[in-house]
Amino acid sequence: MGKNGKRAIKRSAAVLLAAGCFAIVAGNVPRETLVSIGQGMAMLSAGLQQPEGGAVALSERLERQPAEGNGTGSSENNHQPGDGTSGNADSQQPDGTGAVTAPVVNGEPPPRAEGGGDVVEEQFFAGSNFVQGVATKNASSKTVDVAAELAQKPDLGLTATDEPQVLIMHTHTTEAYMTYFAGYYNPDDPSRSTDNSRNVVAVGEAIAETLRAAGIGVIHDATVHDSPKYTGAYERSAATVKSILEQYPSIKVVLDVHRDAIMRGDTTKIKPTVEIDGKKAAQIMIISSVTDTPSVPHPDWEQNLQFAVRLQSAVYNKYQNLARPLYLVDSRYNQHLTHGSLLVEFGSDSNTLEEAVYSGQLLGKTLAQVLGELGAS
Repeated sequence: MGKNGKRAIKRSAAVLLAAGCFAIVAGNVPRETLVSIGQGMAMLSAGLQQPEGGAVALSERLERQPAEGNGTGSSENNHQPGDGTSGNADSQQPDGTGAVTAPVVNGEPPPRAEGGGDVVEEQFFAGSNFVQGVATKNASSKTVDVAAELAQKPDLGLTATDEPQVLIMHTHTTEAYMTYFAGYYNPDDPSRSTDNSRNVVAVGEAIAETLRAAGIGVIHDATVHDSPKYTGAYERSAATVKSILEQYPSIKVVLDVHRDAIMRGDTTKIKPTVEIDGKKAAQIMIISSVTDTPSVPHPDWEQNLQFAVRLQSAVYNKYQNLARPLYLVDSRYNQHLTHGSLLVEFGSDSNTLEEAVYSGQLLGKTLAQVLGELGAS
């Protein structure tokens, strides 16, 4: 049995062991921003302001680890997505019963039930501060010159080889999507699932298949890092990435595939959606770490940023408005492990799986183009 076969067995075992075991630990958010829904198991975190204003909230699903702090209130595990107008939260939690089934009967959405809320479909525009097709939302402590970064070629070390050069993985593997869109959600609609046909693993596989079709070698790892224990997911995913990089030193690019969760008010979920070639796609958001501190070292962050701005520009030129502004943060998110490590969010928990998978295919095509330009083929 080859290396790929052995790793596939290990990944399958990890998923089977994790099935049926869910737990979420709320992050360090103000108590007044926690809203009980459903059976009292779900928590909503929202309300922290970004410097440029707007009710941008920290998602509770990305926990704090003070030991990784950078002295500014952020840490390795603080995830700060947002569009400047909406709060972000994982409002629905799993019930601990294992993989869930879609609440759809004969292809029709379930009736609207008490305790849910509205789903509002919106398009978050790419922004107004364009530099060669790149708009940014800078929540970091650094001033970034996008034009200067675009002028530099990232030092990824890609070559024309049959060996795998891209790793796709998931720190929060159980993040799942809706199976219907009816303008509302119900309290029992799960936003997390160990069913890989329902969660971000399906998106990761869509990216992987597109890259393979372009002749780029890919490892797609589906190890579950956020269940049964949620806290420490980034530490566990770092261990997974390091192990795979040791086994496959040819890998130069690591994509950590997530999905967002956006709330407006207590009960309204926001569904970031755009139409591409006549088909609905979940909007994506690329997140790039620009931190480097004694406690959170990331000395080569500019290499990752140069890769991020190049990919962001290519996405805009190929599929206008598919991508929300490039999000620059002080948290590290394991991006120090390679020069080509990025975190990408595909839609929110109110997007449908079909929309998110389609976005995965679109990003995969763009990524293949960018990697080809950088020497991957």
